[in-house]
Amino acid sequence: METGSTGNGKENGKPLMKNQSSKFLKYSGLATQMLGTILIFTYGGYRLDRYQQNEVPVWTLALSLASIAGSLYMLIRSFSKS
Repeated sequence: METGSTGNGKENGKPLMKNQSSKFLKYSGLATQMLGTILIFTYGGYRLDRYQQNEVPVWTLALSLASIAGSLYMLIRSFSKS
């Protein structure tokens, strides 16, 4: 019988749970950042198209695709750091 150990496994479970929750927060933060970036750039393109009275939504398409590409680049860069 070991002294100093309760044998219920709680000591071993806490670091694992803390690591999982920090990863969850990190990735949910990345998802929120991606969504916000895409929405802001797409809305900006929409407003530019309305301002210029374009029949074809050129700015909406261009800025939404640029924001998706930028978000994916930042996501890949953050994965390579970890």
